[in-house]
Amino acid sequence: MTLQTRTTELEAVNTILSTIGESPLNTLSGSLPVDGTMAKNVLNEINREVQSMGWHFNTHHKATLSKDTSGKIPVATNVLRVELNPNRFSKSDYDIVQRNNELYNLATNTNIFTKDFDEVTIIYLLDFIDIPEQAKRYITVRSARVFHDRTLGANTLHKFSQEDEQKALAVLKQAESSTGDYTVFDSPEQAYTVSRNKVHWWY
Repeated sequence: MTLQTRTTELEAVNTILSTIGESPLNTLSGSLPVDGTMAKNVLNEINREVQSMGWHFNTHHKATLSKDTSGKIPVATNVLRVELNPNRFSKSDYDIVQRNNELYNLATNTNIFTKDFDEVTIIYLLDFIDIPEQAKRYITVRSARVFHDRTLGANTLHKFSQEDEQKALAVLKQAESSTGDYTVFDSPEQAYTVSRNKVHWWY
């Protein structure tokens, strides 16, 4: 019996390249051909885009962010979004965004804080190898379609159909619901409400 291994970034890039008939790469290190570089960049772009919506696998609830000795609150470089508990910190007093790997309060126009934040929700950007297979599949299929459109045009025949992308998303949503948390992907309408500029995800 052959054991299945986790999908690697290299395998995903080669799947993307196969949509335009390109030969697979042996490595993602060093100098890559133009199409290889573009495929890798598209995969990274879609990976970040999908993870930024917040899923069970990359969301930490009830976290604490503490100020340093200067009153600044640093955040890790792989933090995509920080959400304060609205029941504890009102938007009018704490309109928090990330700037230069620190929290910044738009409500007071400062990056200096007098208190720590607890019960914070943090969404992280995880390495591709560390995300669930269902997420990898959706990201790879969507990346392949985006890559195909950018290289050959949207009117040419795709290796992966719109239906393939929708099925991959459905499998991801099913896996997400079974782990206990729901995301903005529970319905296209919710995704549109939360992020209108990403409504193009829904075909």
